[in-house]
Amino acid sequence: MEPAGGRDMLVIAAPEHDAAAYHLTGFLAPDPVIFFRVGGRGHLAVSAMEYPRARREARVEEVLSFDELGVEELARELRDGHRAYAAAAARALLERSAKSVAVPPGLGVAYADELRARGVELSPDGPLFSRMRRRKTEREISCIERTQRAVEEACQRALGILREAGVGEGGALSWRGEPLTSERLRSEIDVELLRRGCAAEGTIVAGGPQAADPHERGSGPLRAGETIIVDVFPRDQRTRYYADMTRTFVKGEPDGKLVRMHEAVLEAQRAALGMIRAGVNGRDVHRKVSEVLHEAGYKTALHDRREGRPLTEGFMHGTGHGVGLEIHEAPRISTADEELLAGDVVTVEPGVYDPEVGGVRIEDLVVVTEEGCRNLTRFPKELVVP
Repeated sequence: MEPAGGRDMLVIAAPEHDAAAYHLTGFLAPDPVIFFRVGGRGHLAVSAMEYPRARREARVEEVLSFDELGVEELARELRDGHRAYAAAAARALLERSAKSVAVPPGLGVAYADELRARGVELSPDGPLFSRMRRRKTEREISCIERTQRAVEEACQRALGILREAGVGEGGALSWRGEPLTSERLRSEIDVELLRRGCAAEGTIVAGGPQAADPHERGSGPLRAGETIIVDVFPRDQRTRYYADMTRTFVKGEPDGKLVRMHEAVLEAQRAALGMIRAGVNGRDVHRKVSEVLHEAGYKTALHDRREGRPLTEGFMHGTGHGVGLEIHEAPRISTADEELLAGDVVTVEPGVYDPEVGGVRIEDLVVVTEEGCRNLTRFPKELVVP
């Protein structure tokens, strides 16, 4: 964990749905809790129902109950649960002479209004909370690796289905006597993840022209000779850590245009992996990826975007992003000015897209080290599925 320095801070959120709350407390709960750090000491306030478990599990110096903070009385008085949480937090902070605290930028307006009305100065500080989760510990990296292995098993399942698939009229794929669609292949991936204790939302299986839209989930029949982008990014249900991997497949023989796209994306990814190390600016890595793809004959947002008009083909997104308790977290490998730190876990995912034929994206997950990077991804990168 990246140290927070001497800043006093406050988080009011449900840890099951808020990465900052879970990271700071190590305690999972479906309902809001109050966490505050004053003078370097962490305090967690929870309901009576959660109190015994919090005493056993929370990684804080003190566990308090809502009864001790008078939350129920405040809720009756204010007739609003959100205001009651904030009023109780304000009372606890002011009792400890903490009149100014850093808060996540997503702190609810109702909480913020009540805290300020009671004399607590709030400083929304997204970078502070992001930095704390950047330098992953070996325990965190092992959690991410566990999720990554599940991703690879699920992708192996998808690859096996594509190998078994038959090719019918017009190139339509079939499997076990029924059409093979994006929806069917995606469900097989998601079920395989569930068997391994992971849950996925938004798995991408996009074929043909649909694959030219980087966040298109995919629908309808899959066909031979077209690229199929498979992007899998689940969360382990026990550890709460994500992993992320993308591979591009073609069932049967791809034409030369698709082969060249795949080779260019592979070359761009190799260039990025060769640059990544602690102290390197992610902006420079992204620029290098863009240069490789531009020199290969593809448009890129850095070279070809016109003022006020977004690029809709070629390479139009960032090269990578951090992964941890959220699927997208700091740092970014993009046009953002962010230096990579040892312990960052980031994706490296260049892509090339053509609205007429589809797209190619290849994504690995790596740990930044002082000497370079350690690739957590073991899955092969072959394009052709016989």
